[in-house]
Amino acid sequence: MSRPAPGRDGGAAAPAPRRRIGLELEFPVVARATGRGMDHATAAELWPAFAARDASWTLAREEVTGITVGVTRPHGEFADHVNTDTGICTVELSLAPAETVGQAVADAHAVLRDLRGLLDPLGHTVLSAGIQPRTWFDAARKTRKDWYLLLARRWHYHHWFVPIASHQVSVDVAPHEAARAVNVLGGFAGVFTALTAGSPIARGRIQPWKETRNWVWHERSRRVPAEEARYTSNTLPAAPYPDIGAYIEHYWASHLYFLTNRKSGGCEVLGGASFRDFLLSPEPVPARPLTGERIMVTPERNMLDRIHQYGWPAAKLHYGFDAGTHLDDVRTALARGRIGPYFEEHAVDCYVENRTSGVAPPGEEGVAAALTLGLVERLDEAEALLHKVPWDDWRTLWIRASRHGLEAEDAGSLARIRELLELAADGLRARGVGEEAHLAPLFIRLARRETPADRMLAAFREGGVPRLLDVFGHTP
Repeated sequence: MSRPAPGRDGGAAAPAPRRRIGLELEFPVVARATGRGMDHATAAELWPAFAARDASWTLAREEVTGITVGVTRPHGEFADHVNTDTGICTVELSLAPAETVGQAVADAHAVLRDLRGLLDPLGHTVLSAGIQPRTWFDAARKTRKDWYLLLARRWHYHHWFVPIASHQVSVDVAPHEAARAVNVLGGFAGVFTALTAGSPIARGRIQPWKETRNWVWHERSRRVPAEEARYTSNTLPAAPYPDIGAYIEHYWASHLYFLTNRKSGGCEVLGGASFRDFLLSPEPVPARPLTGERIMVTPERNMLDRIHQYGWPAAKLHYGFDAGTHLDDVRTALARGRIGPYFEEHAVDCYVENRTSGVAPPGEEGVAAALTLGLVERLDEAEALLHKVPWDDWRTLWIRASRHGLEAEDAGSLARIRELLELAADGLRARGVGEEAHLAPLFIRLARRETPADRMLAAFREGGVPRLLDVFGHTP
């Protein structure tokens, strides 16, 4: 079991509430007649129709570009968002966290059914794959989001992400277990890839990698400056983080960040200052907002709650800080090498985002959530299993699994993956709501040494892109 947070008196704290699960499900949207990704004109028809179909949804418009990028609605203390991702041809469902995997999946299925009903008359389908079957790095199909205007100033090859999609899972963690959860989920990125690879068809043909989505990330990392690749690899770091202080120090040393309000508006800091440099600066520093003029900015307390957005590893921590947090105290903690203890005392709303899973076949959208949640529920045991194998071997597995799925794994590797699945199932059973049932497809895949990519290859060989759309181009 995961360790309880220590109480103020040194004893164990009261049991934590049940962890919530958040889903961010991305899907390529494909025209049935051509096999190509949705274009801007079709998206412009889709979103007003979505809002007109159900009055609980309202259109989401960008302030600077003025375009409609999706729809949103309130959901308790949170909100649901359905919009386009980097590519206008990729639709993302970012839904409010749920109490169980089953509820999270049911919420997603309801939205997917509505989405399919709107796309069918437009001649398009939602494809359960990690990449567009024909559309490639088409810069003209980038979504014109405001914050991408900033991102383009620091990122290279952003248009490479136009065709790709993934299924991301977020799970609540306590501040004291945050670094360990990041290490476990990041370390097992290759396992998630081996079990969920699902993007072997791109540019209208079979690709060398079964998870071509990961090839995009990997190839891009080889081409961009090393400093950029450190924070935009979507894979394992060079080594696990020894503690949460090391994690915070790593990401606050980045230059790939922006001062934004949840990726809306904002500016870039000029002069090569890292976020840490910016926080510690005794004087205002130069910056440039979306509008392009040069301004001077100083750190503000709310910036601490937003900086977590800027980093793209296999597993990423999201967090905010409590009302007792003061900038001067944070600066002091940084200067004295004490940001870790300060974080554990003042961090709130912590959750870890697992970014490594491929897009699930229709009806199996809960597999990544179940495996992620089950491992976090058994964090001590998962960490022990992680340490049985050198970290570099886990890094190698990510590449090997991205190329071959489960096909290249030997008996020892397959046994470790099964042990991981059984550990997750045990963690889910302890929650007592039947969530372990969502792991069943993963046990079947492991037994057959078959990933979704293998089924996609069979469909494509049978009838090309049209057959791929017939088999994987629908929703539950």
